[in-house]
Amino acid sequence: MQAPLNFGPAERTPIQRQEIADRAMAITLEEERHAKAELLALYDQYVAGEVDLYAISIHVGEQTRQRLLALIAAGPTSS
Repeated sequence: MQAPLNFGPAERTPIQRQEIADRAMAITLEEERHAKAELLALYDQYVAGEVDLYAISIHVGEQTRQRLLALIAAGPTSS
């Protein structure tokens, strides 16, 4: 059984999730990890509202996980 998805107020729409996913991808690449097809697919699923960032965080290292959690807490930036 899949756990319920957990989206915060700043992650309600696909546009909000796209911005967060873009920033999360930048963090992942900055960590000198190359985004693999599986991770890219997870980001697409996040934007579609099918998984939350916790599901993505289990696929990355601890330092990146902490940065993703901070990203979740901060929400999207104002452009």
